[in-house]
Amino acid sequence: MKKSLLVSLILLSGILLTACGKDKDVDDTTKDLPLTDCQKAVNKYLDGADKNGKWDEVKKWDNIVVDYIWRLDDGTVFDTSIKSIAEACGVYSEYRDYTAWLSFQAQGGQMVKWFDNGVIWMKLWQTKTVKFWPEEWYGEYDKSLIATAPIADFGDVSQFSEWDTVSLWYGMTAKIVKITDKEITLDMNHELAGKDLIFDITIKSIN
Repeated sequence: MKKSLLVSLILLSGILLTACGKDKDVDDTTKDLPLTDCQKAVNKYLDGADKNGKWDEVKKWDNIVVDYIWRLDDGTVFDTSIKSIAEACGVYSEYRDYTAWLSFQAQGGQMVKWFDNGVIWMKLWQTKTVKFWPEEWYGEYDKSLIATAPIADFGDVSQFSEWDTVSLWYGMTAKIVKITDKEITLDMNHELAGKDLIFDITIKSIN
């Protein structure tokens, strides 16, 4: 759950934030690890999916319904409309209707354009995997968005811990990277910045 953090002294007085931190090392050791239950569930779904589809193709302005898996290169599932995968991957919500799927008008401006473009000419029941680069979604990881400021400018921070996600003013969010007696360090990059995003999309209906 996001917590609120008032940073008006920084945002309104224009205090210069000093960029800090090093490039994040890429951890490629996960490729040698056993598959998790989540990865097994995704693989099972994709192995049984129809890669070709049948009958109609999706065209611009068609109203379509899709199932999807939103995952990262490391196998992490960020979101999905498929209940069994949501349960296996720890993203299940009891408040979500997993029979509703996702509906939108193809290239109607309701979805990010790269997702929209990915469904065009897909056939009914076809499953396709589409990969998006960081610049197509949340951008590259930007070290200049890691900033430090005197802890005195934030008032009481006793309720916060490192790696908490906090809400700033004007709709901005950040993650607390480090708290010391004198300074607080915030990372204002989106949590998916710099990551390749993968969508497995299945067309459920075309109207």
